[in-house]
Amino acid sequence: MKFTQDSPGNELLFSDYDDSSVTINDRKHTDSLIVFPDNLLPQWAVSSIDQLSIDHLGAVIERRPDIVILGTGSQQQFPPVEVRRALAQNRLQLEIMNNAAACRTYNLLVSEDRDVAAAIIINKS
Repeated sequence: MKFTQDSPGNELLFSDYDDSSVTINDRKHTDSLIVFPDNLLPQWAVSSIDQLSIDHLGAVIERRPDIVILGTGSQQQFPPVEVRRALAQNRLQLEIMNNAAACRTYNLLVSEDRDVAAAIIINKS
């Protein structure tokens, strides 16, 4: 789905997404990634929710955003309990959703000037 949104600054925003890719500021990405309003970490080494460990979220924990959005592919899937527990212990709010909802929610929160991180898993199956 392609969509547009007015952005007052130079924030990184999703401009398109489908089951095999996301587009951020008109640059298409086919690998999993982590995005903050001002920083992109491409080629995130996670290709499925089962693979996710807290070690994969070190940059997010270090940054300490107000909210962490986890996009889990075309379907919402919950990460291992250890991941959820570690984020909670670090006082990070986690929202888990499919990638389409994650992209829309991230853009909305950025437009509200919220400090947010989106970790998007692009499944390679």
